[in-house]
Amino acid sequence: MGRSFLSLIVVFIVAAGLLVFQATQGTASAVVPLNDLVATPKQDRLRIRVAGRVADGGIDYQIQPRIVLRFNVQDPGNPSGTVPVVYEGLKPDMFMGGRDVLIDGDFREGEIKASQLLTQCPSKYEPPSPEDLVKSKTPNEVDAHPSSAS
Repeated sequence: MGRSFLSLIVVFIVAAGLLVFQATQGTASAVVPLNDLVATPKQDRLRIRVAGRVADGGIDYQIQPRIVLRFNVQDPGNPSGTVPVVYEGLKPDMFMGGRDVLIDGDFREGEIKASQLLTQCPSKYEPPSPEDLVKSKTPNEVDAHPSSAS
């Protein structure tokens, strides 16, 4: 009885491991440098993830008869080559030219067919230094603080 119970547990663990492996294989995407797509535009690749920058100009967003966003993405370090992207979904709020994006999808026939599109937040706001604030004020504004004399 103990041996059959132990072998049942081992079979269950192996089956669960295979199910987890198959589930992650179906959704796994290879991270591909954008320069590789520019260099080999005819080589189709399934399930890729690409980070890049939206090229200025040439953003086409249509909502009728279906929602489609078309734009070009480029490598921020090498802006000479671009790759066209087609995304069938709502345009992210912060999407615009010059914004960094993360794209999941398939690379077919020289363009990325995006299934997911994420815009990266811009650099965090950094307040001006106190020295810059003092330099930008007129002499009257700097000396206008009331003294605590009674």
